[in-house]
Amino acid sequence: MSAAPTLDLEAAARALCSQHQLKFLGPLGQGAFKSAYLAETLQGLPLALKLALISGPPDRVLRETDALRACEHPAISKLLDAFAYQFGSFTFWVVVEEFLSGGTLEKRLANGVLRPDEVRALGLRLADVLSHLHPRRLVHRDIKPANIMFRDDGTAVLTDFGIVRMLDAPSLTKAFLAQGPGTPAYAAPEQLTNEKALIDWRTDQFGLAIVLAECLTGRHPFISGGCSIHDAIVAVASRQPLPTESADALGKAGFACLVQALEPWPTARYRRPAQFIEALNQH
Repeated sequence: MSAAPTLDLEAAARALCSQHQLKFLGPLGQGAFKSAYLAETLQGLPLALKLALISGPPDRVLRETDALRACEHPAISKLLDAFAYQFGSFTFWVVVEEFLSGGTLEKRLANGVLRPDEVRALGLRLADVLSHLHPRRLVHRDIKPANIMFRDDGTAVLTDFGIVRMLDAPSLTKAFLAQGPGTPAYAAPEQLTNEKALIDWRTDQFGLAIVLAECLTGRHPFISGGCSIHDAIVAVASRQPLPTESADALGKAGFACLVQALEPWPTARYRRPAQFIEALNQH
């Protein structure tokens, strides 16, 4: 019996660049579902190539592409092309996006918290993205510092729609799963408990509020009294209220609005994106 072929993602990316007259420049990073590489056109335009291995139905990658095609917002990463690519016995879905050279919010936070004015500007820009997604019935479901990147001019961009939920399409998450897709530390309670009927734009509101609170205080808002991030995730999943010390810290920083955005039940959060934006604008 012959051995199964070995998957070499970088070799696939290099071959893709060669076929499409692109210069391969190196890896950008690897996520749960895809690997990203930096390439350059003959004219010197940098591009981000994202390769996702298709080992079954391509529903998830096709949904990400359809979601990006439905969006036209300055704070959403620009989709330039998307297509299937065969490399040996492997099939990939390739997404070509603009290259965001300013790095991630995750890397910025490694150097310390942001100023309140920076956090407010970031919050307003990303809340406007949620306002754009809401009428299109899209829920990102993975808003976190690693998925918030910056252009050369410092403007923030939301990236990675790999687990986007299309509310008007059948769910791709099995109902029997105890937990839905997402990054647990930035997930809303309804994600952590896989209550699909409760997923809507307010799920992203919760995730964005966690990010903004972390930008202000340097920690997850549900961490208190020396507990761990695991304890914080359990607290969110069990719908415990925001710790008093976190609520006080957010209020002192001028962001009491985030307390409502972090309510355990979606019905208690801001009902419409415009209300969230208005609250963020208030000092």
